[in-house]
Amino acid sequence: MIDTNSIVTSQFGVQKIGKDKSPALPKEKDQTFNVRDRLNDTLSSEKYLIEAYTTGSKEILCQKLYKLINDNLNGVKQLQRNLFDQLFNLGEYQADVATPQQIDDAFDMFFKYKVQFPQ
Repeated sequence: MIDTNSIVTSQFGVQKIGKDKSPALPKEKDQTFNVRDRLNDTLSSEKYLIEAYTTGSKEILCQKLYKLINDNLNGVKQLQRNLFDQLFNLGEYQADVATPQQIDDAFDMFFKYKVQFPQ
């Protein structure tokens, strides 16, 4: 599970949501296929599967097949999320900490979009 309360400070002093790089990951990229490469490769493959299942599920007439494809899609989504969690916990992914003003700006922007919808 992603711990959004974990904060690290970059070498330039920027605070980020995330964790320090795990010692399980190599410090520098080299020609070996390491744990980071395997996880990122699998994560990328899962994303392609999600897109394929999503596209295909829109055009299925048979209800049983639709349910099977949707069940598979949900399973792949969960696997993709688990891979992302693993990479986050290894310190591979980090996100900038948003200021209250940035959060308010984003809220205002999307609220203005919302009023354009017919419902």
